[in-house]
Order: sequence, then structure tokens, then C-alpha cells
Amino acid sequence: MIVRESYPSRITRRNVLGLGAGLVAGLCGDVAFAQAYPAKPIRIIVGFVPGGSTDFGARMISAGLADALGVPVVVENKPGATGVIASEYVAGAPPDGYTLLVGTATPIIIAPQAMGRQSFNALKDLTAVNMVAESPMALAVNPGLGVKRVKDLVALSRTRPVTVGTSGLGGTLHLLVESLIQSTGGNFVVVPYKGSGPTITDTIAGHIDATVSDVGSFLPFHNDGKLLMLGIASEKRMDVLPNVPTLQEDVPGLVMVSWTGLFAPAKTPKPIIDTLNAGLMKMIARDDVRKQFIKSGATVYAQPDPAAFQKLVATDYQRFGKLIKERGIVIKD
Repeated sequence: MIVRESYPSRITRRNVLGLGAGLVAGLCGDVAFAQAYPAKPIRIIVGFVPGGSTDFGARMISAGLADALGVPVVVENKPGATGVIASEYVAGAPPDGYTLLVGTATPIIIAPQAMGRQSFNALKDLTAVNMVAESPMALAVNPGLGVKRVKDLVALSRTRPVTVGTSGLGGTLHLLVESLIQSTGGNFVVVPYKGSGPTITDTIAGHIDATVSDVGSFLPFHNDGKLLMLGIASEKRMDVLPNVPTLQEDVPGLVMVSWTGLFAPAKTPKPIIDTLNAGLMKMIARDDVRKQFIKSGATVYAQPDPAAFQKLVATDYQRFGKLIKERGIVIKD
């Protein structure tokens, strides 16, 4: 049997002109769409209450994008379910570039998988525009504990349980401790708190042995000798802390970056993504913006091509999902 595809019976000059006009109209429409964006205020959704680190990053981004794009960019807080409510909201928003999400791995990648309520998939329902900043995480102890390196803490955990405070269950800090347990087989007991502040206070007071947080939170206490940073979860040592080793110097492969990024709904047209990314690059080139992020303990980090961030999100999604399953981590919202 011969199956014939359906084509016009005659190709005429009118057919060709009509096809060409359609293509040109489509291309012109895309160009006009890109040129018209943004034509109204943009909303940035945040999954936490005002005042936290994610909210701070979102407000820095909103101010920078407003200057770069020439339209108002407002921050709207939608807290709840470890930030997942905000992620769900943006994942279901129209892909027109006017509803965006600023978030971290916790509400975008970790919590949805740990909650067992995958109402959205970060890889399918969101488009990663670019990373804006990263905050190195670190492990610190009370100096009176008598350990100097992570390997010493692991050795201590083989003689008795070592308590490690985290800012809560299911975040990147919690997963950092779970990775330490999985990599070393050490007897570490996770002690969840509501925020990093109390874990630092209790470590200094000796109520718990150790804690994990961002480097910026530890720095003043490390400098005055109230805490001792044993290691930083980065690829290499930090210039400002050359004497503090990386965690992977004692535990190979223990690297975990806490990032803050800008996301849009899936299927947002590429010209819009390119416009947003150009605005971000213009924003982070400003010295005042970089200084504000550094002051908060974060490092401004973005590349002209967002492909590197998109790859990182995909890698973290698989990596954290695997760890959540293997360690049996469950978050109840």
C-alpha cells in the first residue's frame, strides 16, 4: 500500500506568497513580542515571610530588575509549606514573564520531593532564568569540644553520638548533615530548630556539639573565638578564610552549594528569558548590589549563559531526590 501525504494539488505563486507572508508575520510577531516585554509591572513571588535571606535576595533582585528593565518590579510573599506554595503558584502561572519566582533549592527541589506531594516538577514546570547568588555552607563546633578538623569530629562520633543543629528539617542544611552521615557512617544526631540563630546560640552555650549554617552567619563568632568553623562545603577554600579547610578535604565529594535563583513558568518564550537574564547581568555588575549581597554573607554569582545554572538545578534535583529516598527524609506540611 502506498500512503501519500496530503499536499496542495498545485503549487502556485499565490501559495508561495501566502506561505512566505505567514512566516514573516510569525517572525515579526515574535520580535514584536520580545520588544514589547516588559510592558507592565512584574511580580516576584517569594515563599517565605519578609525579613529572611530569600526575601532579602528577592528585594535586591526586584530593585535591580526595575532599574534595568524600566518597569516596576514588586515582591509578593506567599509563605507556607516550606515555600512550596509559592513555587506551585508560579509553576501554574501564565508563561508571559510577569509572574516570577525567587527561591532556593529547599522550596523548589527538596521540599516537594520530601513532602511526597509532587504537585509540580521543577524541571518540567519551571524555567531556570539564572542563579543570582550563592551562600557557602559550613560546619562549626564549640571550641571546647576539642576537635580541629571534620575528621576529628567523625572520630569523636564513633565514641559517642554527636549532636548537630540545623535550621529545620528538609532544607539544604539538613541535607548537608545527612550527606555527612552517609559519607562517613558517623553517629551524628540531627537536632532541628526553627532557624539558624538558635542553633548557633546553643552551640556556643554547649547545649549541642555542632551546627551547620551559612558562612556569613558564623563569621563574627568564628572571628572572636566563640565558634570554630571546621569546614566549608565549597569546591575550594574561601579567600577571606584561607585557614578554614573545605569539607571535602576530609570527606571527599562533600560539596553542597546553597543558591538563590530566578525562575519563570515553563514555556516562557526565550526572548523573555533573555530579557530577564540581561537585566540580571546588568544588575549584578553594579558594585552597590554586589556589596549588599556580600554583606549578607552571599556571593553574587551569575553567568551570561544561564545553561550552567539550569544544569545545576537538574543535577541537584536528582542528587537531593536520591538522598531524600536513601535517608528516608519526610517533611510533614
